Amino acid sequence: MQHIKRITLMVAISGGFIVGTAFADNAYTGYAIQAGGKPVVTSTGACVRGGRPVTDGPIPTYCAPQPAPVAVKPAPIPAPVPAPIAPVERTVLVSKPITITGINFKFDSYKLLNHDIRVLDEVADFAKNHPAAVLDVNGYCSKVGSYAYNLKLSKLRAQSVAQYLANHGVSNDRMVLKGHSYNDPVASNATSQGRFLNQRVEINSNIKVQKTVQ
Repeated sequence: MQHIKRITLMVAISGGFIVGTAFADNAYTGYAIQAGGKPVVTSTGACVRGGRPVTDGPIPTYCAPQPAPVAVKPAPIPAPVPAPIAPVERTVLVSKPITITGINFKFDSYKLLNHDIRVLDEVADFAKNHPAAVLDVNGYCSKVGSYAYNLKLSKLRAQSVAQYLANHGVSNDRMVLKGHSYNDPVASNATSQGRFLNQRVEINSNIKVQKTVQ
């Protein structure tokens, strides 16, 4: 019996020596290796465990479990930016108001003055250049005397201006005359200068001009 026990112990010791030798020459403790010392890798790229438990040594870097790759969604393709649409422009005719001033009279008079002649010559040229324009000839007075008297005088002043324009080529049917007495003053009637400015004729008209709109 003692002889049998001695043999068994020797085999166990001998077996332990062989196993220890098998792992002493390689650096991949806990994993199966090939003859050349490289780890055995499966078709999926995983190292095959074998031999001693993993706790016998560190896990080689290339045998450590690798995280599953994270699927990266491709960035969405931005929608094409539409080209800006150029605004459509068109040319139209619009009405442009015209007011002609500078025609003044002496107190209680409807006789044209020298500076009136210069202004009225410009009005006649304006009428020739704009044959479709109608001239509104408006007469005014200063606030001296009765309303009725100044109404008559304001009409005479408008007629005096219209007569000059008619003599210089402006047709009578293109002129509309109106007297306003001492209404609508442009200056104070308390001074002589203010009264002179109120004793006047204004000519209003409209012309068609081109305008570009979108």
